[in-house]
Amino acid sequence: MSITQVEFNTLITCLGMTCAAVQGGTGIYAGYYKKKTGLLKTSDVLFRSHRAFGSFATILYLLGLFAGITGFIGAVTKNVPPLELNSASFNIHTWGSFLVLFFFVWKTWLSYFKKAPLYGNKKWLGMALFFAWIFTWISAAVSYYERTLPSNPQHPPPSFLLPYRLFWLQLVIPFIVGGVILIFTLRKAESEDRFSTTR
Repeated sequence: MSITQVEFNTLITCLGMTCAAVQGGTGIYAGYYKKKTGLLKTSDVLFRSHRAFGSFATILYLLGLFAGITGFIGAVTKNVPPLELNSASFNIHTWGSFLVLFFFVWKTWLSYFKKAPLYGNKKWLGMALFFAWIFTWISAAVSYYERTLPSNPQHPPPSFLLPYRLFWLQLVIPFIVGGVILIFTLRKAESEDRFSTTR
């Protein structure tokens, strides 16, 4: 059983969405549910989880971005993979990815070099990047699976991702796995918060 490059790239995006779900969930919990963005700094559990899964998501995004750029250059210069300007899934994923890249660069720059605005007037940027991840995962998965169908056999059927008949389940897996990790993370954070307030 072997994996093709395009399936590997889709799997990378799936893992990135899983990590982004945990990072986004901790941000939503602190910034919108608790209305205390500072919890991402003061709660050790939230801080470590938000930072770790955010770093994983960033690395996975960069891997996917490298593959996407090389594929796009190949499509433009050699038509390999095909430059399918008449395909809705190709256009939505390809051109939408440039907007995602804008939010990724902006959020990453602030995260590493000027973090304060993310706890103030630009905390919405974290949510924007989370939705950008959702767009990236869904558009990438749709584009990949559409090209494994017998009617459009550009790629062989998946070896490690779920088969096309379970495509809907493959789409939600990163949210389910990320959600399970998030539940344990938030329970641990709330437990430590209760412990610290009763001392």
